[in-house]
Amino acid sequence: MLIGLLALVAGLALVVWGAERFTDGAIHAAARLAMSTFFVGAMVSGFEPENLASGVAAGLGGLPQIALGTVIGSTIFLLTGALGLALLVAPMAVRIPREGPVAMVLSVVLFAVVLWNDGAVSRVEGALLVVAALALMFWLYRRSPIFHASVKAEDRQPASGLKITTLLVGGAVVIVVGAELLVHGSRTLLTVAGVSETFLGMVVVGMGESLEETARMTAPARRGHPELAWGNVVGTTVVLLTFNLGALALIRPLVADPLVLRLHAPYLVACTLLVAGALLVAPKLGRGAGAVLVLLFAGYLGLNFRNMWQ
Repeated sequence: MLIGLLALVAGLALVVWGAERFTDGAIHAAARLAMSTFFVGAMVSGFEPENLASGVAAGLGGLPQIALGTVIGSTIFLLTGALGLALLVAPMAVRIPREGPVAMVLSVVLFAVVLWNDGAVSRVEGALLVVAALALMFWLYRRSPIFHASVKAEDRQPASGLKITTLLVGGAVVIVVGAELLVHGSRTLLTVAGVSETFLGMVVVGMGESLEETARMTAPARRGHPELAWGNVVGTTVVLLTFNLGALALIRPLVADPLVLRLHAPYLVACTLLVAGALLVAPKLGRGAGAVLVLLFAGYLGLNFRNMWQ
C-alpha cells in the first residue's frame, strides 16, 4: 500500500515537471517551423506511445478489455476528468480551426461504426482506422497553418533544433515515466481488491494512462497558449479512437465485453460529441464547463463501481 502511494506522488510530480518542459519545446517548435501551436499540440501530444505500448502488451497477453481500456477509458478520462480539472485551474479561450472538433466527431463516428458493427475490431477494420487517422491528421495540418500567428511574440525567439528536441523528447520521456509510476501505483492499490478486467482496463488503466493530460493542458493554458492545450485534446481523441485502436487490431483483433458495448462505448461517444460541440459554438470554456466535465467523470466512476467485481 505504501509503495503504491509513493508511486502515485512521485508520478504526479514527474508528470507536472515534464509537461512544463514539453510545453516549452512545442511552443519553440511551432515558432521555428512557422506552424500553428494547435497542430503541434495535436501532432506531438496526440500520439500516445505509452497508451499504444500498454495496449499492445495487454492485447498480446490475452487481455482485450485492458487493451480497449487504453483507448476507451483513456479518451473518456481525457474529455471529462482531465479536461475538467484543467478548465477549473485555467479557463481557456477556443482559438482553433473548426476542423479540430469536426475531426473529433468523424473519429468517434468511425469508432462507433467499427465497434458496434459486431462487437469486435478485425484486422481489416484496424487497417481502415489507421488510414483514417493519417488522413484526418493530414487534413488538420492543411487547415491549421493560418493560425501560426497566434504564437506570441515573446515565444518567437530563435531556438536551436537540439534545444527543441531535448525539450520535446525529454519532457515526453519524463511524462511517460511519471505516468507509468502513476499506473503502477494505481494497480498496486486497486488490483489487490480482485476487480474485473473490464473495470481495471476502462477505469484504472484508462485513467492512469491519461493522467498526464491534465498537466499537458494546464501548463500551456496558464501561459497563454490554449490552442496548444486544445490541440492536445483534438489530437489525442483522433489518434486514440482511430490510429491506436486500428494498430491494436492489426496486431491482434479485439472483441469487446458486452458491458463495454452497453456502457463504456456509449459514454465515450456522448462525451466526445459534447466536447466537440462546445468547441464549435463556445468562444471560451471556463470553470463552469470544467465542473460539469468533472461531474461527468464522477458519474462514470459511479456507474463503474457497480460493475467492478469479477
